[in-house]
Amino acid sequence: MRGMFIAVFLDTGFYLGLCHPKDKHANESGKIFKKLAEGTYGLLYTSNLIINEAVTIIVMRTNSHPKALNLFEKYVWNNNRIASILYITSELENKTWDLFKKINTIDLKYKKPMSFVDISCIILCKQHQIENIVSFDPHFDRFLNRIYD
Repeated sequence: MRGMFIAVFLDTGFYLGLCHPKDKHANESGKIFKKLAEGTYGLLYTSNLIINEAVTIIVMRTNSHPKALNLFEKYVWNNNRIASILYITSELENKTWDLFKKINTIDLKYKKPMSFVDISCIILCKQHQIENIVSFDPHFDRFLNRIYD
């Protein structure tokens, strides 16, 4: 972490840890959530693709546990939502595809592939001048300032 925080993007893993107490990042998500609530990281954003990915994984990992789903609903859709939702446009989807191809086919020095959703986060952050991401995935480190505890 470096610099002053104006805005931060919330990744899937953060929501998983926040809503599923048995998630391996539940502790870290809880600590980060407290800092978010204090305004430590500025404005909070996520995307429609992150929401889609997170709710799918929460359903699968918790066997559709009502408490996990209710928490997710509270944090994402209710009046208590913690982040503004950014939507990927067709123009940004095309930029995501271009970077996805580059990272996963041309840029061979990074051997682990990145998902389309993760690359869409990078594109959305660049588009909205967001330099920070709450994520437990180190592959974001080459693009954004990662907050993970």
